[in-house]
Amino acid sequence: MTGESAGGSREADDATRGSAVKLAAEVASRLLGLATTLLLIRGLRASVFGTFTALSAYALLLAEAGELGLSAVASRALVARTLSLRSLVRARLALAPVVAAVALAAATAVPALAERWGIGAVDGLALALLVAWFALSGWGEFIGVALRCRRARRQEALLLLVLRGSALVAAAIALSLGSSLRGVTLALALSPLPATFLGAVLLRRAAAEGEAPSPAPAAVLRQSFPLALHGGLLLLSPRVELLALQWLRGEDDPALGFFSVALSVIWFLSMVPTAIAAGAMPALTREALRAEGPVRRRTAATLALTAAPAAVGLALVARPVAGALLGAGYGASGYAAVADGLRVMALALPALFLNALVFASLIAAGRASWLPRLTAARVALAFALAFLLVPALGGHGAAVGLVCAEWALVAVGAAACRRASFGIPVVAPLGWALVACVPMALAVSGVRESLPLAVAVGALSWAATLAAALWLRPGLARELVGASR
Repeated sequence: MTGESAGGSREADDATRGSAVKLAAEVASRLLGLATTLLLIRGLRASVFGTFTALSAYALLLAEAGELGLSAVASRALVARTLSLRSLVRARLALAPVVAAVALAAATAVPALAERWGIGAVDGLALALLVAWFALSGWGEFIGVALRCRRARRQEALLLLVLRGSALVAAAIALSLGSSLRGVTLALALSPLPATFLGAVLLRRAAAEGEAPSPAPAAVLRQSFPLALHGGLLLLSPRVELLALQWLRGEDDPALGFFSVALSVIWFLSMVPTAIAAGAMPALTREALRAEGPVRRRTAATLALTAAPAAVGLALVARPVAGALLGAGYGASGYAAVADGLRVMALALPALFLNALVFASLIAAGRASWLPRLTAARVALAFALAFLLVPALGGHGAAVGLVCAEWALVAVGAAACRRASFGIPVVAPLGWALVACVPMALAVSGVRESLPLAVAVGALSWAATLAAALWLRPGLARELVGASR
């Protein structure tokens, strides 16, 4: 094996290990997040939870003022040593007054604008508290990025667990005290503080690797601005349909709450590709600096082998998942609405997973300035489809629009990667992964009404299929997971 190919193999192995650690951390932390979501669904009921979800969508976009793409810049700059951690922290601190102003505007100006535009009543205080929650959580996640770039992956995992666990505990305490929407949002706004303090301690103990430039905050923010646009559009893009439902059908329409419940499953599953791409990001950056290597192929295969069973499995067990989310007390039409939305949105999962690799590859290749155009095109298409489909089809139309927009984005994004001379495989890994899902689909079809049994049978049959594939083609194990060490 040549030195260059050996180096590429080591990078691919590092990407696999990084993705595995990051995915494990995200699964554990997001399970805590899912528990928080379930707690809120049950505690607030579907109608209030729909309002909470809509306010969260607005708050995420507003809280982006405290991020402005700095975490995405850090994921490459700290590895390539083009920026120091100190300069990135100073840039985030410079944005703190902006975040405070945004939260104040959320509490005062946004409700007035919503009433003037006929959107409906907006709880300004709850919105401001949610802005604070996402902004403070952003600090914790930023520290996690810095830990990952310093190869402190386990410390990042611990930080994420504390961040999500604190939110769960805060929500549980607020609901047990009988708190309203405002009380719950206040508890959530305070929940990131323990994780942020812990992250600062862990980061101080993590060893830095070499010196890097430390420009002024303004220079750092100019560099991060394209990724800030991308981040804002990326937050908006999976929420376009939700906002369109609120605007076009009103908050009193049950479709808003049921669509929100179904969409929460897709948001939960979206952490898988995000974690895999984030874990591989340092290796992708080093591969881009060398201009060749197997990291992209390995990561694409990993994403395909997680996307395909997730999509097929969700489509098969949509009805029992809807029952588990809603609990008792809803009519057959409510369960059917959530289940139908899940079946349609499951079609978007393969594209959503591969889009994570598109974004990571373009950032690694130094083409971050291209990302806002891609996400803006996705948002524009999603709005057009939503305004076309939602008035007539409600939540079902919103789900169809989401699927079409995600697949359009992966097609345009893969073409952009090829133009950047950093192409990624899409069709082949996804095609083989879907073929491999056939035995799992047949096995799960017979037990789909029992969610625990279906999950167990699906996991075992999928593992058996992969084991058979590895036995028939021994070299496949090396291609997918690299050397064990």
